[in-house]
Parts: sequence; structure tokens; C-alpha cells
Amino acid sequence: MKIVVVGSINMDYSLRVQQLPRKGETVSASSYIVTAGGKGANQAVAARRLGAEVALIGALGADEAGRELKARLNQEGIDLSGVAVTNGYTGIAQITVEDSGENSIVIAPGANSELESVWIERNESLLREADFVLVQLEIPMDSVGTAVRVAHRLGRKVILNPAPAKPIPEELYPCIDILTPNETELQKLTGYSDVQEGAKALLAKGVKRVIVTLGERGCFCMDAEHALSVPSVPIIAIDATGAGDAFNGALAVALSEKMALEEALGFANQVGAWVASRAGAQIAMPYRREIDGEAIS
Repeated sequence: MKIVVVGSINMDYSLRVQQLPRKGETVSASSYIVTAGGKGANQAVAARRLGAEVALIGALGADEAGRELKARLNQEGIDLSGVAVTNGYTGIAQITVEDSGENSIVIAPGANSELESVWIERNESLLREADFVLVQLEIPMDSVGTAVRVAHRLGRKVILNPAPAKPIPEELYPCIDILTPNETELQKLTGYSDVQEGAKALLAKGVKRVIVTLGERGCFCMDAEHALSVPSVPIIAIDATGAGDAFNGALAVALSEKMALEEALGFANQVGAWVASRAGAQIAMPYRREIDGEAIS
């Protein structure tokens, strides 16, 4: 199985606080770590550690952070032939995590904003080899659209994780096999706070399947044949950063392995919960042996 991820690569700067600061408030952090991140890279690492052959299409800056991130992704065994190096700075994310596990994130996209459609087209051969193409919204929407349309034209399965939430061109919806918003993203895309109504609205736009991630409540899936809720795994949340990315990477792996739908959703829930029970994003992504052989603690 091969999964191609088209998306962002960031360096994450994370602060741990007792509570997220209110407007105008200054708080002290109890810890500070620098880790690899970016939704695209996170999902690529998640899928790779779970056993998939993975290629990443993205962009890094020609700076120290870019060189470090490329070395880390190389060590993971991810195909980086589709990663461009630009003259800009590598994308960064400032993440503030409170003790409850909730977070607040500010992104400076840097090189991610320079990932152009022409680069996606130039790497069509990677997309052609994929079982699933996994895309998010931390790169320019034109490039998202190109990746989705090219993958659809090639007959590849497309999973679009609409995060961070922003309007999606109407003509893209019929090219999306699976759309994976969380509740906030679902409401921004459809105007519905009710999960089932929001999912129905997206299916009406042409999406073939909608999977809404619900945090500690698991996920809800709807398509033409199914409407099912799958519970999550009980955990003590440490840091929600990367949990959604872990879910998406695991979902692509499970479906590539031809797992039954409910089993695939349960597997993705388990991987997402694992990451939420640990600090960091990529650093917290589990290996397949850990998921298959150990309970979450």
C-alpha cells in the first residue's frame, strides 16, 4: 500500500501552561519544547509508522529548520522526492497547550505558502502510484484543488482533512472520496452544529463519505449506505496537538489495508487517542507494534 500526503511541514514551538491566556493576559509556561510538525508531515509520519509506504509532497525553506526537518523525515523512511526547497523560511507553528490538553495554535506558513500547483503537477507520477492521497488546508487552496483534481482524474482515493477550516471551492466536493472535519470545521463549512445535518449537507455537495471527528466522543461517519458512531478509547488527555492528524493517517492506512469500515474507524480512533495521551505531534505518533500490542496508558 502507498499513501501520498500533500501538505504542510512545520517546526512546532510548544509552551505548556496551566490555562490558555485570555485576551490581554500574560501567563507563565511550565515547559517549552521544539518538535517537528505541520499537518502534512504529521499525517505522513503517522501513516509511515503504522506500516504504509509514504511519499510527501510539500515545501521547506533553505534554512536550518528546513534541513533538520528533512533529516527527520528521511529517518522515518518517507519518500521526499516531492518536497521542494524554497528561498523562504520553513513554516512554523506557535502552540500553547494547557494542562487539560486543549491547545491554541498560530501558524506562520513560510515555505508552505509557496507550494504551487505547478509543483503538484510536476509530481503527478507520485500521485499515480498512490492507493490514497491525503490532503489538508495548510497549503494554498489552488494547490489543494490541483492535488484533489489530479488524484481524482487518476482514479486515486482522496481524503481531504479540511483543517484549518476555510471555504472549499464547490467544484472540488465531487472529487473528494472522504472528508474528515472536526465539529468546528463542519460548522464552518456547512453552518450546521448538528453533526448529522452537517454531514448530509456535505454529501449533497458530492462528497462520497463524511467522517466527523468528535474528540473524546470518537467519530461519526455517514455515506450513502452508513450512518454510524464509533466511540473513542478512554484516556487521560495530555496534549491534543496532532491527534486529528494521527486519526487521518491511521484512517488512510486502515482503508488501504481493506479493513471493514467500522474496524477502520475504531483503529483511527485508537491511534488518535494514543497521540492525545502524549506530548507533541510527530514525536507522539505510535508505531504499529505499539498499537497492535499494547493498551493505551
